[in-house]
Amino acid sequence: MSEIWAILEYNEIAFHENSGELLAELTEVAQKLQHPTTVCAVIFAALDSSWPEMGLLPHPGIRCLYILEHPQLAQFTTDGYVAAMAWLIRQRRPLLVAASASANGRDWMPRLAVRLHLPFVPGCLGLDLQDDALLALRSVYEGRGYVQTRTSLHKRTALATLVPGVRGVPVKMQQSVTPMPSLTITRFTPEIPAGSEQERVRRIAIQAPSLEEVELDAAERIVAGGRGVGQEGFMHISAFARLVGAAVGATRVATDRGWVEHARQIGATGKSVHPKLYIACGISGAAQHTSGMREAQTIVAINPDRTAPIFALANLGLLGDANQILLLAADMIEQSTHT
Repeated sequence: MSEIWAILEYNEIAFHENSGELLAELTEVAQKLQHPTTVCAVIFAALDSSWPEMGLLPHPGIRCLYILEHPQLAQFTTDGYVAAMAWLIRQRRPLLVAASASANGRDWMPRLAVRLHLPFVPGCLGLDLQDDALLALRSVYEGRGYVQTRTSLHKRTALATLVPGVRGVPVKMQQSVTPMPSLTITRFTPEIPAGSEQERVRRIAIQAPSLEEVELDAAERIVAGGRGVGQEGFMHISAFARLVGAAVGATRVATDRGWVEHARQIGATGKSVHPKLYIACGISGAAQHTSGMREAQTIVAINPDRTAPIFALANLGLLGDANQILLLAADMIEQSTHT
């Protein structure tokens, strides 16, 4: 039976949230194929290390889990992941191997493609396998357009990364009356040569970056300001962003006037973002800006103008002065944390 693999990332407690959408995407790909295909989850681990509870796999329909165990996989290293996955692909030759386009996925997946001379499509919004080819939906021109690419496989394994957040959080499947088969766990010990690259990498510590250092395209929450908040309004936006663990974004007008650095600009001439939560403060909703944030999962718009186009995109609209609303919201959050 053919196989499709999803490379899952996890911490000591649970799988990363983007694992669910990755598994859901590959499950749909497998269901469209004419021949029986199994979707397998794959994780990297050290020998005798602890994993997340397997019953918490983000997709209940996954019945197969491959665990690659090796001392050099205790922590992420580019060469270790590439060597381990190259070994497993040579052993089993799956149809497709996909990972999330996270910082780690963007680092090691292209190198895996080079190592094995396999076709690779990065930054996909959707995937499909048809007629020995990988079809991928991708964004172009900083999210202002979309294109579907076709990559001929010639019976080779396809590699791809899926942009986090494009599918949203998958809805949990309801329990079926028919009991589902238990999860089949298979352990492998890959052959990873002790090379000089591994010896040069030594983990010292992990330190989360400050909110000012978080790249907008990697932020899960963004509070953005526009002309309507004024220069002083960005002080309220920055304070509220720190309170809720969000990054700060801005429109072109705000960056052109020097209220915030240009690296924070979102839109056609700035960055395209895919956060789980996007709070638009004093932003009218011009196409130049919304082209860079319309793929946010949840959009909250705060604006005193009830005719502002941003409300057409918003999941929740608040009519009023963003500076005042942010102060009230901050007070409510602080009071709830102290009670």
